[in-house]
Amino acid sequence: MNSENIQVIQSFIKDGDAKKGASEWGAAKICYLKASEEYQSIREIDPKAPVTKEEEDIKRIIAGRIAEVDEHLAGVHLEKGETALRNKAWQVAIDELEEATSLARDENVKFLEEVKALLDKARERQRDHLLHIEMTPFVERGDDFSRSGNFGEAILEYQAALKLVSGLPDNHRFISYIKAALTDCRRCIIRPYLAKINKACHAGKYAHAATMLKRAQLLLDTRDNVYHAFLEQLKEKIHQNLKEDEFVETEEFEAPEVWEQAVKDYEEALDLYSSFSVTDPFAPAYTGVNVFEDRFVESRRKLGKLYKTRADRLRDQAKVEKAIRNYKEALKLLPRSDKMFHEAFREMKKLRAQVAVPA
Repeated sequence: MNSENIQVIQSFIKDGDAKKGASEWGAAKICYLKASEEYQSIREIDPKAPVTKEEEDIKRIIAGRIAEVDEHLAGVHLEKGETALRNKAWQVAIDELEEATSLARDENVKFLEEVKALLDKARERQRDHLLHIEMTPFVERGDDFSRSGNFGEAILEYQAALKLVSGLPDNHRFISYIKAALTDCRRCIIRPYLAKINKACHAGKYAHAATMLKRAQLLLDTRDNVYHAFLEQLKEKIHQNLKEDEFVETEEFEAPEVWEQAVKDYEEALDLYSSFSVTDPFAPAYTGVNVFEDRFVESRRKLGKLYKTRADRLRDQAKVEKAIRNYKEALKLLPRSDKMFHEAFREMKKLRAQVAVPA
């Protein structure tokens, strides 16, 4: 490295010192970095050349100046980060504090701990801010549905919001609000059942009361210890008055032969319906109407009704997943214009809306 090269590097250092003396810390760092780049580029011309003491001194001076400037700039970015935090500019605060971390010396543990605490806070606030924006439409719709008495729809909205914030701690205010809203909606849905249960018990219709109780328990929020304890007490009271033949536990509510005949009729009708052709010599000419359509539709309806009946009974026994599966099969078979189709769809929607709120 000749004297001319050294002079160029020293001029950058001198400019940096002048900027630093004027408290122009950013500009000073640029000058020192230019000096460092110049030094590296010269060394790369002949990397095997021995490093002189003068060159070592220059390298040490540049490194010292950059470290000094970085330490000051780290403090500047810390102050900017703190200001951004106070102004709730979370992303700005994160950017400033991350820059402060990158500029700070590793041995300055106290400073780094201070920055980390603020950075964690900024990241948490930014996370909450973004989640709040994302979940608010669902929560607001849930609140609107709840106020208007549409509790099933409200539950669906709250559940969607809860999925968005599932990574938050259980005691977070977002989680607490949504779970409290869900519990309240479920209680509002359960209360009419309690009135029906009370009425049935007074009338001595304990089997009907037991059916209503199972539905109420199906809707219960798993965290609602108050209602859970109350319903368990009510269940014990009702079961004390049930006759032995009123305890229904079986899942097959129709004789096997009924199912076998329904399936057989459906398969035969499907085969006839699928193989029919308007060019059949025995069919009315050019009508384009499948003469087996009525038989096919009726056989589907009959089988669909069996699935719906079984789904209704499974629902009453609080066997939710099995009930939903049977409702799905019923919907595949029942005509959309049929009243049972809409009943099955409505019950399946209730089960989906009222079950499995994340714990």
